[in-house]
Amino acid sequence: MNRCIRIQRLAPQDRERWQALFYRHQQQSRRRRLLALKALWDGESMAGVCRSQGVQRKTLEKWLDSYLHGGFDALLPPARPPRLRPRRAGRLRGGARKKTAEADPGTALVALDEFALLSTTCTHYAWAEKNTAPAPPSNEKRREKLNGFLALDLNSGKTTVDFQPQAKTRNAVHVIALIVLRYASLGFRQILCILDNCSIHNDSMKAALAELLAEIPLAQGIAVHFLHTPAYSPKFNPAEYLIRLVRKNSLYHLPHAMTVQQRAERVHRHLAQAPPQTPQQVKNILSHIYRLPKSGGS
Repeated sequence: MNRCIRIQRLAPQDRERWQALFYRHQQQSRRRRLLALKALWDGESMAGVCRSQGVQRKTLEKWLDSYLHGGFDALLPPARPPRLRPRRAGRLRGGARKKTAEADPGTALVALDEFALLSTTCTHYAWAEKNTAPAPPSNEKRREKLNGFLALDLNSGKTTVDFQPQAKTRNAVHVIALIVLRYASLGFRQILCILDNCSIHNDSMKAALAELLAEIPLAQGIAVHFLHTPAYSPKFNPAEYLIRLVRKNSLYHLPHAMTVQQRAERVHRHLAQAPPQTPQQVKNILSHIYRLPKSGGS
């Protein structure tokens, strides 16, 4: 029997579950499969579906065969968590452990990461899976937003957040320059900064930072080194753990009318009172990172 005819015969019994799955799955890659199936239910040709969804015919046929043989469970198999190659994970843990252990008293150890501060009320926070950004249109770009750059001192546990209007390379340069000046004023001559592999943490950022610091007398002679975590590996960045705590302690369940500026002030006020973690707790986070499974994982 023709593949399209067999699929259309399943439409009456599967449309209700299709709707539930479409709302559940926000990833564009999964919604494309569902939209392709619905288009065939509605009578569109295979060639038309390929054009509308931007896929090759062989790919579409593979999706449809999966659906015909295993239903929605086969069409939308469970997403595999992003894996970190064992050798890469070992190098990261070994490099981080070696550099933190060998750091002399004149070296500051800092973990840095960014997070978004929105005008909406937070009720929970978790690390999202890779490639799970919502695809449906929303008014997200119209909302009030600030970008927080959180810096964690791995020796003292002191945590600071600098809020910027955007999370661009120039903003990262500005924030890191401020961090360098803070430590320079305390007598530090070297800074080791742990960063993720975000696109703004690139060579152009490092070049712009070096150019900016060269113009500031206080920063003369300060050596800044960077240790990058693998692509999308939030569990390897100590700052990620502190972002969770900052959100929990300062941003959960706030009045809806509270502006982003008021929320930012609340974060600063709480951090000024006491660090979210003690030095021993920060050491425990580092020990946890060093013990992450060699098989990888996000």
